[in-house]
Amino acid sequence: MSVKAYPHLRPEPRSSRAGTRRSMIWRVHEIIKHLQARPFQSAGALAKVIESVSTKTILRDLKFIQEALELPLKYHEKKHGYHFTGPVSEFAPMQLTKGELVALFVAEKAVEPLKGTRLHKLVHESLHKIAEACPESVSLQWQDLDEAFSMKASGVLKSDVSVFSQLMDAVLGHREVSFDYQKLEGRSKETRRVQPYHVGQLQNGWYLIGHDLDRREMRKFALQRLSGLTILKTRFEREAKFSVRDYLSSGFGVWSYGPEAQRCEVRIRFTGWAARVVAERHWHASQSITPLKEDGSEIEFRAELAGLEEITRWVLGHGRHAEVLAPAKLRNAVQAEARAMLKS
Repeated sequence: MSVKAYPHLRPEPRSSRAGTRRSMIWRVHEIIKHLQARPFQSAGALAKVIESVSTKTILRDLKFIQEALELPLKYHEKKHGYHFTGPVSEFAPMQLTKGELVALFVAEKAVEPLKGTRLHKLVHESLHKIAEACPESVSLQWQDLDEAFSMKASGVLKSDVSVFSQLMDAVLGHREVSFDYQKLEGRSKETRRVQPYHVGQLQNGWYLIGHDLDRREMRKFALQRLSGLTILKTRFEREAKFSVRDYLSSGFGVWSYGPEAQRCEVRIRFTGWAARVVAERHWHASQSITPLKEDGSEIEFRAELAGLEEITRWVLGHGRHAEVLAPAKLRNAVQAEARAMLKS
């Protein structure tokens, strides 16, 4: 027997010894626990045990246990109380450790950039229901975590929230879409017809990855430069061999290149603060970092890339603390950009 999802349920206030609010699901667990320990208790008796809850509220909870959870709960006319006529061990109270509760909190923070979308609302409500269903032995409160932990991330712009939600529906439903798109260096918008494969966050921005039917290849589209989105009735079969990870691995950031693109090894020497920052983070799936000094003040960064446009900008961002060792094409690109900056 499994507990079904009931999205209409909302937490109801309840004062506890910690001054927190408890949900209906938490009360249901308490009722089951008390009736298993001492059967034939009335709704009034259960209301007194669970504190500050009306008998009417408990009666609604008992009905939920019988009808929604389909547990064998019956009222005994002679003993004037409720009892289980069969085993209910499969509906055991949720047992989460503090570490697991923290993990749930981190999961919710991870989807905060999607605030305003249906996906964020669903995750937020689901995780809070799980947390509120924990036994009182887990004294770490959700609001305590909110004060102790945060995650800074670039989110979906308010104007893009509806676009994001529509694209998620199209991806999951394998439906083609059409929209007007403004390229970074383009002067006017172009109409695109795309088979949407994936929506993901890249370099602090949100992108649609899909097969452009007119150009006959996979392309990426920034959500903020996408307008006039229409979900078409035409359905498509997703290419079984397509892998988002493989598609993105050829480039250093947002840019990507086809499987036929030739890759080269990039080698960059970093010193000072740049050496420590680069060594602390994961930049690319193929990266390797070799310390050149014991104190970590000098390292060599290596990666296998098919394109050099974005890593050129990355190198320039570290100023004099980055020196390109190979390939010569990257070294020349960095020098040319630096010279152009001095002329401007």
